[in-house]
Amino acid sequence: MAFVAWQGWQRLENQQQRLDELAQQTEQSASQQAVSDLESRLDSGEAERDEALQNALSELRDEFDSYRSDVDETLSQVLDQLSQEQDTDEREWLHAEAAYLLRLANQRLQLEGDVEGAAALLRTADARLADADNPALTPVRSEIANELAALDAVPQVDRTGLYLALNAQQERISSLRLSQEIDEQAVTSSIEEPPTGTFQRQLARFGEELKDLVVVRHHDEALEALITPEQESYLRQSLRLVLEQTQLALLNEEKELYDASIDKALQLLNDYYDTSREDTQSVITRLKELQQAEVKPELPDISGSQQELARFIENRYETRGQSGGES
Repeated sequence: MAFVAWQGWQRLENQQQRLDELAQQTEQSASQQAVSDLESRLDSGEAERDEALQNALSELRDEFDSYRSDVDETLSQVLDQLSQEQDTDEREWLHAEAAYLLRLANQRLQLEGDVEGAAALLRTADARLADADNPALTPVRSEIANELAALDAVPQVDRTGLYLALNAQQERISSLRLSQEIDEQAVTSSIEEPPTGTFQRQLARFGEELKDLVVVRHHDEALEALITPEQESYLRQSLRLVLEQTQLALLNEEKELYDASIDKALQLLNDYYDTSREDTQSVITRLKELQQAEVKPELPDISGSQQELARFIENRYETRGQSGGES
């Protein structure tokens, strides 16, 4: 019985071992199948994604090619239209550039008063017309030559120099002496002892002493009151402000205000300063010289060349239009 029991137990163990091996094989088979299925799905998804990407890229290439074709066609049409409307002669560009330069020269002279800038633009425009090499442009170039001569005749204004000269005179005026100086003098008397005697005698003696203290001068004109220190400071400040106004009129090219301000400064110098002194006369002379300076010179009219070139271009287009119509 023991032997039979042992054999039965051995059989059970063998069966259990076989069952375990079958279970492991089953699990491994299931896992491999799942992995295979997953790999198959991934491969399928990747293939589908690649196919979709290739389709999208193909569609984009087709759209881009179509768009580029449309752009090329439109550009070709525009170029054809331009070539039909415009002449291929390069001189047309030179004419247009010269007209622009002449218009810019007029604006520079009228709005900014820049004589040198306007002359430079005129010379550049004349060079462009010379490159065009067209005898019909001779009247335009003749006008440009006359305008350049007129600009060369305009006097040059050294505003910086005039401004600094006025500033120098302002510094000199601050040290000039006024015609009425205030001097404090001590009053002395020859009366050493108090007067004695009767009232009439004391009054007579006081009158004699008073003659030594008071001096009466007769003038044909009324004397002006002495200037106080406060009035002197106000006077010097007023003269300084007048000269600053002169400088401002110089920068703004206001000739009338410039002359009026210098006249006011000269009036203050002649009325309140000691004109007998050499330094005062030197300042007055210098201010008169500065007053003669040309603050805003008269500018010439340089629009003739611009008008002449505009007529030339207009006649050229009319002539070309008539030729095209006849053909």
